[in-house]
Amino acid sequence: MTTFGVQIEPQMGYTWQEIYNIVQAAEKNNFTHTWFSDHFLLRADSVDQNCYECITAMMGAAAKTEKLRIGPLVLCNLYRYPAVLAKQIATLDHFSNGRIEFGFGTGWKEIEFNQYGIEFPSGGVRLAMFEEALQIIKSLWTEERTTFDGKYYKIKDAVASPKPYQKPHPTIWIGLGGGKPKITRLAAQHAEGINYVWAIPPDELKQKLDEFDEIAKELGRDPSMIKKSYGAWTDVFEDEKAKLEAIKKLAEERKVPIEEVEKGMKRALVGTREEIIEKMKEYQKLKLDHFIIMFPYQKELEQMKIFKEEILPKI
Repeated sequence: MTTFGVQIEPQMGYTWQEIYNIVQAAEKNNFTHTWFSDHFLLRADSVDQNCYECITAMMGAAAKTEKLRIGPLVLCNLYRYPAVLAKQIATLDHFSNGRIEFGFGTGWKEIEFNQYGIEFPSGGVRLAMFEEALQIIKSLWTEERTTFDGKYYKIKDAVASPKPYQKPHPTIWIGLGGGKPKITRLAAQHAEGINYVWAIPPDELKQKLDEFDEIAKELGRDPSMIKKSYGAWTDVFEDEKAKLEAIKKLAEERKVPIEEVEKGMKRALVGTREEIIEKMKEYQKLKLDHFIIMFPYQKELEQMKIFKEEILPKI
């Protein structure tokens, strides 16, 4: 059975009260998860726009909910030293009574690295550092002491207590974005869950999932033991007229042809209730373990209710 989560992007400018409202509404509307992105800013000129730090925001969300599972989608490895990150996630797991998921990725938003003085290595180096970090974190979560002498990270006889509340540790989700070959292979080797995003039609997503399963088999893993998730940009319009008006407005704002906006919307979970129901039926055929919905900023509460009451019962 597919479970459903809600994506929160702190970089959009949320206040702490808005985040509390969303996570509490998600729990009330029977969504199982809330996911937070890990960013420091939206754009270079986002001087007066809130962007709360991911791990701290997750702690706040855990304090305001009782059942909702909470995770990052995804934490950037290079923003925190792996041994410190292992400690942070274990702490969150205890404070939430075992409701934490661990989404992890290499990082990509170069403007953040530059503004915060963090080195931004090549993609290949970021991937190698990511794999070392995974080994360190898993060892700290499961072993009494950890020594690691890698090319990029070194720790010596390290103690990490307490271990995570969940045993052996929170589920490790690796973000695949659109599914580039190298990160896909690494995920097939190490992940307990994978996530694709944000505008992949069902037929393309099926192809990516099938390719992932084949790679997992090559590496000696059972694909059915790795959780699969997909995150979709979502916007529910009252009717066709409202949708067309939104398309026109967006095209004008971006100074692009209307056809270009329409093409993008067709790839996302955008449309009238009837259109979204039909799209969701196609995604349901893929037997995903989890489906993550990114509602429009500041429309989360109203659209969450629509999704629960008018869309999910019909798929």
